[in-house]
Amino acid sequence: MPPRGEAQETQKLLLDAAETIVADHGFNGASLRDIADRAGVNVALVKYHFGSKDGLVEAMMLRRIGPLDERRLALLDAVEAATPTGPLRLEEVLEALIRPAVEEGLAGTKEAKQFMRLIGRVFAEPPVVMKLMGRHIAPVMNRFDAAFERALPGFKPQDQAWRKVACMGVVQHSLLMFSMIHEAPFPIQFLVGGAPKPETVIRRLIAFCAAGMRAEVEEPKS
Repeated sequence: MPPRGEAQETQKLLLDAAETIVADHGFNGASLRDIADRAGVNVALVKYHFGSKDGLVEAMMLRRIGPLDERRLALLDAVEAATPTGPLRLEEVLEALIRPAVEEGLAGTKEAKQFMRLIGRVFAEPPVVMKLMGRHIAPVMNRFDAAFERALPGFKPQDQAWRKVACMGVVQHSLLMFSMIHEAPFPIQFLVGGAPKPETVIRRLIAFCAAGMRAEVEEPKS
């Protein structure tokens, strides 16, 4: 068994390599051999530390999404503590969901840009990675589902589901576009006036999503 410090360094090298290769080539295009070669280690160490490719990719995603979701839940805890009974304010629930993602995605660091590329790749592929992360994501989504039910009393579960999916799609797409602002076509740069500040993005996304989640939808006539 390698010393603890050496093992942690090897794990970090493998996680960093996996993140880069999955972001570039997707889950199916990322081989253990390529990941090990990029990390500069023997492929057997991937299985030693993570068990399999699935285990490595799950750990890679959890390294980024875990702290993000912890912050989301901490913000949601504060919202619920301030209003222990009765309806929650929709904008505050949305802020708990949106703020950590925006601040992480638009931090301007190399790691933040890599994270956004990785998320974009994951959502563009078959849901292999999302299935791997299901047991980690489900408790967080259950908490927010309950919070949205309190914030939008009277809405049917199906209506809330449509609104939540649309809201998350808007946030995800916006972050991807803003993270690539310097490489984006001129019309996109002109539209937003250059790279926006995270606080500006947060406020606009909250306002947009709140309006959409409150909107009345006329059911199609059968």
